[in-house]
Amino acid sequence: MNNESIPINLVADFDEFVSYISGNVVQLTKAKEYISRKHLPAINERMTIRTKDCTSYTEQDYYSFIHLIYHLALSGRLLEKVSVKSGPLQLKVTERMDLYKELTDVEKYFFLLETFWVDVNWARLQDKQNNSIALTLPEVFSILSRDEPGRTWVVKSPKTDVGRILASCTYDWYYFNLYFEWLGLWICEEDVERKEQRDSKSVYYAKKIEVTQFGTQMIPILLISRNVCAWNIALRREDGEFNVIPGSILDGRFGAYLSDEDQSAQPFFQPFIDLFSKDELLHTLPRNRKQFIDGRYTFKVSLSKGVWRKLTLSAKHTMDDFHQIIIKAFEFDDDHLYSFFMDGEKWSHDCIASPNDDFGHADASKIQIGAVGFIKRQKFLYIYDYGDEWTFLIEVDDINENAEQILNPYVQETRGEAPEQYTDFY
Repeated sequence: MNNESIPINLVADFDEFVSYISGNVVQLTKAKEYISRKHLPAINERMTIRTKDCTSYTEQDYYSFIHLIYHLALSGRLLEKVSVKSGPLQLKVTERMDLYKELTDVEKYFFLLETFWVDVNWARLQDKQNNSIALTLPEVFSILSRDEPGRTWVVKSPKTDVGRILASCTYDWYYFNLYFEWLGLWICEEDVERKEQRDSKSVYYAKKIEVTQFGTQMIPILLISRNVCAWNIALRREDGEFNVIPGSILDGRFGAYLSDEDQSAQPFFQPFIDLFSKDELLHTLPRNRKQFIDGRYTFKVSLSKGVWRKLTLSAKHTMDDFHQIIIKAFEFDDDHLYSFFMDGEKWSHDCIASPNDDFGHADASKIQIGAVGFIKRQKFLYIYDYGDEWTFLIEVDDINENAEQILNPYVQETRGEAPEQYTDFY
């Protein structure tokens, strides 16, 4: 493959983005933890793909290209959100960036593709609860994988069945049409008329899709041996898995569409190697997080401002043990269902739930704290009693990997009086 056909501009823009973060104190918003509006125009000017018609009030998710790169950087663990004392969260470069800089441009591209394909939560990228795009993508790829480069499909064309299928599958894709363009798979022409009918700047509709030369070689591989249903972690968690191994055999609702071959031992870029000359694609960044982080964990569990408890557990305690000590610390009765929402989003699918939960979520009694992959300052939600929705914000206060094991969880510190669980109507 000719390297000129690879979308190296994505790599160049990503490097510019990281360079800006490295050289500036970039604070995040409180609500969504996005880049503050102060920095977005300056970052936008550095990009080869720029968002137009922005004002000083324009939020990050309207800068669609920056929004994608932001998620790639965090999901690839090249950037992290750092808590600064008495101030908002900030974006900081991690130690993994040194490893990333050692990659060639081709290897950088495939690392970014892998991060998008495996680690990015596509639903969150769209600010949605459910991941619908990954479910319709195989049908779209199946159609486009038969194309010769340069062929253009008119989306929603009444003259062809394919046009109607593409319209049906991509009706809510919005900026994902452009994400795949920026990954080099196709080129879109915007449906301006439809956008004006919608009267919204925050949507994107594709009128035409033209598969690139690069896309004709990439799409069949992504469709078959790197099928997103088997590789995307967030999508598999929607099906009830928690400790997902990307590429492993899929037994859930998507399994009927995939082969029974376990590809988890392969690096993500493996089936793409033959598209390049020798030695062009050899390395990526390690995926090997610790499978189990031993030690002692302290969590700050807050019910409201000024009402919180610091709780300490060992790595070998389960998330159900965590639930039990929360209930005890706030003097509640243990007679309702509960869930931990690990992404901090209420009712998301990134969830660890009661052992008797009926919705197919990961079982809290089977997941040990040390296997969750907690990091210091990580925040997530705990909801108890789905009727009253007692909602607790939890922050990982400390992880001491060298501490001795403790037999029972305990309350380390308290602040504020716990509310009454049930109102006395009499």
